[in-house]
Amino acid sequence: MKKLLNMQKWVWALTGALLVMTACRDETKGPVLTFEKATIGAYPKLVELITGEYDLQNVGTTAFKYKIAFVDKDKGRLVTKYIIEAAYAGKNVQKDRTLYKEIESSQFIDVGENKGLEITIPLTDIMNLFGLNESDLVAGDQVHFFHTVVINDGGKEYSYSAANSSPTVRGRAFQAFFTYSVKLTCPLPDNIFVGLYTLEYEDTVNAALGFGYPFARGEVMITTVPGSSTKRQFSSIWLPGVVNLGATVVFDIVCDITVFEGYDSGLGCGGGSVVIGPGAPAPIDINDDSEIRINIIDYFKDGGCGVPQIPKTIILTKK
Repeated sequence: MKKLLNMQKWVWALTGALLVMTACRDETKGPVLTFEKATIGAYPKLVELITGEYDLQNVGTTAFKYKIAFVDKDKGRLVTKYIIEAAYAGKNVQKDRTLYKEIESSQFIDVGENKGLEITIPLTDIMNLFGLNESDLVAGDQVHFFHTVVINDGGKEYSYSAANSSPTVRGRAFQAFFTYSVKLTCPLPDNIFVGLYTLEYEDTVNAALGFGYPFARGEVMITTVPGSSTKRQFSSIWLPGVVNLGATVVFDIVCDITVFEGYDSGLGCGGGSVVIGPGAPAPIDINDDSEIRINIIDYFKDGGCGVPQIPKTIILTKK
């Protein structure tokens, strides 16, 4: 009985949050939060992620490529400098955050109405920056990038990065592109690991622990993710039959393993939001897309709902 009451309390808490989210929305009006109301200094906004991975099969030519627009109260014209730093997180090598490049405003271009940049960062540049050889590189290693903008406003300089920008700026409202992690991987053609699959769980008893299945069982359509040849995604329902919140599930096929990207529900019980985290990497054969296994940690963060972490395995079978 106690478990049932706790579940009812948790569901009502989430339902209340959903009602707040939907009740405040007016589809006929623009967003309530605007740049001016938020009193934001400046940030780089991602316009296009051209290539968001490093190809281990083409180390000499592969590059991280993206286009950004600077946002400030004068359409990016207050920005005087764009700073890129990098760190390397690998199986065999760990390198701390290091300055990669500073770009002055004289090199900025027009990106729509704003000033901005098109950036290309070859993997060979990162290898030279950290003194790495090709033998140091391992599938699944990541290069973490950190971006800072410097503005001149009224004769005074101010700098903005993820460290001094609010979650609102970094979140969905403004999509500030202050940080990004590029994975070293084996690119895949767009016509495999896509299409109609059936989602099931390895152990349905274990999968239903907590407050039910994290994502709905049944048919899902797997598609590619822009900017990556190895990431795949599908639409699902989080906590079907309990909360029924639409969810986008993203996972990455890194050469011979599958890694869950994580899912933040945005809802909780007063202690942040419920987050599903990645479990241990699951083995996969990139020449056989008939089955995909994804290990997750349900309630990796429980959002204050009092649910322990629960390992679960999703099985996707191609139809």
